[in-house]
Amino acid sequence: MDGGVTLGRGHVFPVQNYKKGARIWHRHPHLVWIGGVLEEDVSFQTRQIRIRLEDDTSVEYDITSLEQLPFLRNPSFLVGKDDLTLLSYLHEPAVLHNLQVRFVNNNSIYTYCGIVLVAINPYADCSHIYSKEIIQVYQGAGKSAREMDPHIFAVAEEAHFDMGAFGKSQSIIVSGESGAGKTVSAKFVMRYLASVAASGSRRDGSTSIEARVLASNPIMESIGNAKTIRNDNSSRFGKFIQINFCDRSRRIVGAEMKTYLLEKSRLVFQAPGERNYHIFYQLCAARNHQVLKDLHLGPCESYAYLTQGGDSRIPGVNDCSDFDELLKALNLLGFEDKQTSDVFRLLAGLLLLGNVHFENGEVGSAVSARSNQEIARLCAEIWEISEQDLRVWLTRREIRAVNEVVAKPLTKNEAIRSRDALTKMLYAHLFGWLVNKINEALNEEENTNTNINMTPNRRKRMDRFIGVLDIYGFETFDVNSFEQFSINYANEKLQQQFNQHVFKLEQEEYVREEIEWVRVDFHDNQPAIDLIEGPVGMINLLDEQCKRLNGSDSDWLSQLSNSGELKKNPQLAFPRVRSNDFIVRHFAADVTYTTDGFVEKNRDAIGEQLLDVVVASRFDFIRNIVGPAASSGSTPGKRATKKTVASQFRDSLKELMQVLCSTRPHYVRCIKPNDSKISFDFEPKRAIQQLRACGVLETVRISAAGFPSRYPYDEFARRYRVLYTKEAALWRDKPKQFAELACQQCLEDGKYALGKTKIFLRTGQVAVLERVRLDTLAAAAVIIQKTWKGFLARRKYETMRRSLLIVQASLKAFLGFRRIKYLQMHRAAITMQSAVRGFIQKRKYEKIRNAVIGIQAAFKANRVRRYVEKLRYEKSAITIQAAWRGYSVRREQIARRKKVVMVQCAVRKWLAKRRLRELKIEARSVGHLQKLNTGLENKIIELQMRLDTANGRTKEETEKLATASKDLEKTKAELAMMEAERLTLLEARHRVEVLQEEVERLETECDLKEAQRGGMETKVVELQSRLDQMQSESVQTIAELTEQLEKAQAKKAVWDEERQTMEDELKSERTARHALDGEVAAMREQLMKNVDIFESATFQKRPSPRKNREEVEASSRTTSNLSQLTGSLSADTLGAVPPPITSRGSPEAQLNDMAMIFEQLKMINDLRQRNEHCQRETERMKAILEASALIETLDKKTSLKAFESIRVGELEGAYNRLKSDMERIVSSGQSDQSMRSVFERIMEENERLRDEAVELRSMLSSHFERQSVAGSSGYRRSPRPDSGHCSGADSEDGSSSADLEEDLCIERQCRQLKNLAENLTKMLTNQNLEIERLQQQLRFSESQIVFVSF
Repeated sequence: MDGGVTLGRGHVFPVQNYKKGARIWHRHPHLVWIGGVLEEDVSFQTRQIRIRLEDDTSVEYDITSLEQLPFLRNPSFLVGKDDLTLLSYLHEPAVLHNLQVRFVNNNSIYTYCGIVLVAINPYADCSHIYSKEIIQVYQGAGKSAREMDPHIFAVAEEAHFDMGAFGKSQSIIVSGESGAGKTVSAKFVMRYLASVAASGSRRDGSTSIEARVLASNPIMESIGNAKTIRNDNSSRFGKFIQINFCDRSRRIVGAEMKTYLLEKSRLVFQAPGERNYHIFYQLCAARNHQVLKDLHLGPCESYAYLTQGGDSRIPGVNDCSDFDELLKALNLLGFEDKQTSDVFRLLAGLLLLGNVHFENGEVGSAVSARSNQEIARLCAEIWEISEQDLRVWLTRREIRAVNEVVAKPLTKNEAIRSRDALTKMLYAHLFGWLVNKINEALNEEENTNTNINMTPNRRKRMDRFIGVLDIYGFETFDVNSFEQFSINYANEKLQQQFNQHVFKLEQEEYVREEIEWVRVDFHDNQPAIDLIEGPVGMINLLDEQCKRLNGSDSDWLSQLSNSGELKKNPQLAFPRVRSNDFIVRHFAADVTYTTDGFVEKNRDAIGEQLLDVVVASRFDFIRNIVGPAASSGSTPGKRATKKTVASQFRDSLKELMQVLCSTRPHYVRCIKPNDSKISFDFEPKRAIQQLRACGVLETVRISAAGFPSRYPYDEFARRYRVLYTKEAALWRDKPKQFAELACQQCLEDGKYALGKTKIFLRTGQVAVLERVRLDTLAAAAVIIQKTWKGFLARRKYETMRRSLLIVQASLKAFLGFRRIKYLQMHRAAITMQSAVRGFIQKRKYEKIRNAVIGIQAAFKANRVRRYVEKLRYEKSAITIQAAWRGYSVRREQIARRKKVVMVQCAVRKWLAKRRLRELKIEARSVGHLQKLNTGLENKIIELQMRLDTANGRTKEETEKLATASKDLEKTKAELAMMEAERLTLLEARHRVEVLQEEVERLETECDLKEAQRGGMETKVVELQSRLDQMQSESVQTIAELTEQLEKAQAKKAVWDEERQTMEDELKSERTARHALDGEVAAMREQLMKNVDIFESATFQKRPSPRKNREEVEASSRTTSNLSQLTGSLSADTLGAVPPPITSRGSPEAQLNDMAMIFEQLKMINDLRQRNEHCQRETERMKAILEASALIETLDKKTSLKAFESIRVGELEGAYNRLKSDMERIVSSGQSDQSMRSVFERIMEENERLRDEAVELRSMLSSHFERQSVAGSSGYRRSPRPDSGHCSGADSEDGSSSADLEEDLCIERQCRQLKNLAENLTKMLTNQNLEIERLQQQLRFSESQIVFVSF
């Protein structure tokens, strides 16, 4: 599986969600994902995104497609949900963040992921969440346990409920890395099942089956668990605990345990920081115990098998107390004291055997002299075997040829391997014997009941169980050998089973049931399994090497690298540097294995002579557990048929997969949050690796998109028949129809799907159905209870009421007499008390009043005196302050005034000079502006008259609409009459019902009126049908008219808003015009006042070339202002046309307003377009004026034809280039309609510009001709603009330039007025079309009204 692939990457979220401030996820090298906020909006054209991260840093990265957009974060109220499928955005960062928040912030170690429970190891004491009270909370919850907080007890409860409700065996698969908490989770599952499914007290006083199931855990942990680098209590074997249940009572009747692949190599070798199996350290710690005194054990540091890993202690673990728990568990399971002591005796012998050392001799190896004491004690006291034979066959091996037998001496290393092989063989047989004894103890009651009390049919019904699989997780170390290869092979098989159940079988069943389903791709690890267990797989090739006498690890590696079939498998790889390693690409990661020891560990062979020495022991226990192995085959032929370790493990895995496939699985994925074993510390990198490896992310996607719960129709109907009770027998006769109706009533659309034989439900819907079912049953029970309780309460109430009335009557009489006496005494006492208290209070009040008056008089006099003195003091101070402040202010004001006068003089002088320059430039444009205003007024008056004519037509159409509205009022009146008639018919129907009741009463008296009653009923039916028909027609008509009225009102509101907007714009245009008029008047007045200044000698200096350029620019600005003024005057004049005078509330006024609004809107759009066009013309004229200025600087004798030819050549060249470019663009493939329309529009614009150029050229030629004639008549030659001086003839040249400019402005304005006339003509045509459309609509409404009236 690719670790870089993230869930949800293929889902592109809408770009509209990526606005500024959106919360997103960004990749982080250490945190994997980190939150951030977008600092700018994202659109389809965005190619770079800038993000502000939570650590106050900004990052930017490029994107080339929408799939590279960052993941969106879930809303804050969804963070911390207990089910990952409930998240709004389902992707890798959301899953990781939700788990981290629940684990770190909420200290919640369990989270649902669809059908999978994710458990995170807290590395802390969490016993409070596993107490008996918590068990009682989940007990009996059934499917409702999913609605509670996620817990391992909820998974166990669901499995227990499903087994009883659906009659199918269940399995709970606990998986995860080493140290993730698999063993603890499996223990809690067994503890919960033992609590909720207890079989009750035993009559014979023996231990219950539940206690024995729980007692097996300490034993298996002692002999099968050890400390590793990653876990202090790592299971070094796999186990499948099958807990059998009784069919009727769902009580535990027995259990069975199966183990897989015990790690025997740990007995003889431990890596640094690791330990051997717990049992050895427990024996050494409790060596002074009475059971172990005879063995004379020493501390664990004195044994070679227990000191290879270094420190043998585990923090927080007491091996001595664990040994006591082991003894209790053995006694609870029925182990005899003799058997217990024999087990410890055998284990003590293994420790002594590990202390036997060897040394090289002349011929071969031999037992070292320093080990004589250990081997003598082992053979004489512990195992009771022959010391001489043991010494011989530990250092020798017998080789059998065809006709002879040869004893071959072993080297020191070979002797050590022979010793270790004997140790591993004995421990493995002891382990298997203990497992068999535990199974016998767990199945004791079941076997007894089966053999004595149960028939064969009941035996078959008892075959229901809940299996708990606790198997080693995926492992990868620096050095990986045969043990890691087997463990990872088992995890590949389990992952395949998980894939088949959650992914492959899900989709296949949806297709089989014909349910709409989008296939989801998932990682299939079948190639990795085929690589290991295929016909030409690694296991078969390894077995082939084990069958050879000279088979070796290097030969096996050579077979792997040279096999053609294996080369095709992409899951197998080899290092680039040649070595004894090979690489297997597992589903979780790529693992490099070292071939050293593969063949030997797979053979698991021991010398036959050494085995015979052990079998010949006088120690009965060791002979019993080793006897079957010795008798399995003592000849080479039989030894050849013995299965290797890998083959046995492969077969056991196949059996396990068959068992798991026959059950309904429940998955628990354990996650290891960190490698430092810190409580509630979450490392995202470690967590995301495990989430990707164990398929949690894929489970989120398939659970959210699929239907994890499914039931056959008959089973669903039988359980949920109370949900739909309208048809009593529907659930039995038509279960599929019943299921559809029940789900429609209780579930939302899309939360279920109906297949051919099953109903499929989405996540959480079974809990909804269970809740509705329980609510329905509870409601029925409440009705029964309240009826019975009401009867009892009423009967009790009547009895109590009669008794109470008698008691009340007597009591009220007594209380009344006593109350009267009390009131008499109370009245007399109050009268005396009031007189005495009144006298005392009056006397006290007089004394207090006199004292208060005296105090107030003295206090007020003192306060007045102080106030008067304060006023005198303040008045004197104010007089002094006023005199001084006046003096200071006058002195400062005099100095400030002098400075201001000097500054004003300088500023006014500078402003006067600048204003003079501006007035000189703008003086020329005032006269042109007045001429243009005179011509435009006539044109505007003509357009106003045409607009009045159009308004008159609109008024006529408005009157027609008013007539239509009157017809509508008539229709409403007719509808009111129909409504009155309907009420009359309703009264008639009521009378008919009364008559019908009378007829029914008289029917028993006289059969002769039967015919008359039938006729009346027929008449009533006809009247009722007619009434219903008229009522439906009237309702429909009213609805249609109401809808039309609402639409008209909505349109009117829109038109009112548009009209108001247009009026505001017209007001602004009028204001601009008035301001411009004011400026013109001010300019004229200023021109008249300063005429003497213009003629003075101070301003007669020759203008510089820079001033000439300023004059040209001023003239171009004047032209632009003139164009804008022309547009504003047109808009103001057209907008000032008064509308026809009509009443505001009449339909005519509404239609008139609508027409005026449309007209004004179109006119404003046209004026805006003309304004933009004028601006473009202004820019063009600027260029022309610059060209004219350049021409004026040329020599008068320069040929006019040369200038014209150059200018024409440039224009034609630009035109031809533009035309060729556009033709090339059109012919390049972009020949759609839009491109051609753009091309045609550009060509028209070019033709227009070409015509204008011709006109300008003719005007310029005439202008130059006039200048040339004037020059030939005696005027001197004009100097160049850059000569630095200018003659008196410049004024005449300036006037000729002004004439040219005036001609150009007049020509441009004529074209504008011509375009304006064309636009107004188009506007009138569109208005006529709109009036015709309104007339057609009125005619259609009139026809509808006539149809409704009929």
